[in-house]
Amino acid sequence: MKNLIYGRRVVEEFIQKHPTMVKQVWTSHYQELVKRTSLNQTLITVSTNQKMEKMFDQKVNHQGYVAEIKEFNYTPFNELLAAINTQEKAIVLVLDQIHDPYNFGAIIRSAALLNVSYLIILDHKQVLVNPTVVKTSAGTAYDMIISKVNNLTNALEKLKEVGFWIYASNLNQEALDARKIDYAPKTVVIIGNEEKGIGEKLTHHADVNVFLPSTQKIDSYNASVAASLLMFIISDHINLI
Repeated sequence: MKNLIYGRRVVEEFIQKHPTMVKQVWTSHYQELVKRTSLNQTLITVSTNQKMEKMFDQKVNHQGYVAEIKEFNYTPFNELLAAINTQEKAIVLVLDQIHDPYNFGAIIRSAALLNVSYLIILDHKQVLVNPTVVKTSAGTAYDMIISKVNNLTNALEKLKEVGFWIYASNLNQEALDARKIDYAPKTVVIIGNEEKGIGEKLTHHADVNVFLPSTQKIDSYNASVAASLLMFIISDHINLI
């Protein structure tokens, strides 16, 4: 199965940022693409909108631009740990079993805007970086350092050993107002599953539980919205933005 992304802006921005990751591009706007990018023209194939529609199992708004890209390269956890260990300030986002690719992509897009470059996910029970995630992230997924691990609890312990404080987004009785916390310069934020939230083991390993105030007309914020709000609050607090 080809790893496809689509849409004019997503394809063109991906070409500009990651030209070596592009395997092939199909377009019905050949001249425009050549003018706006410096991609090797041998990688560009002129195609019709009808032919491009047949590349997908469902109807997508490809806008006459489809690209096949190389598989996403996950960063080994030890390399991520080594990279952040040299920094005075950093936010690491830990995702506990996010299943919806649109949520994952939206979280990544917000992370890119808020100077959060490090994500840790499970290597199972978690949506991986796929074309929908890349599209929803506006191509920024390939700008991220993302590690897959088989045990999030172990990853949290390693992060604590190098000076990180762990903040879990929870609605339990111990949770504090996220706006009123003096966040550590080295911060880990845990975002839970869309339905069940954060698991008990991860909650147990958190230093602080935080909540986002709301009208409580419904249960809670969407996972991607909660992640975005928390990243904004913390990035602003520790002066990453």
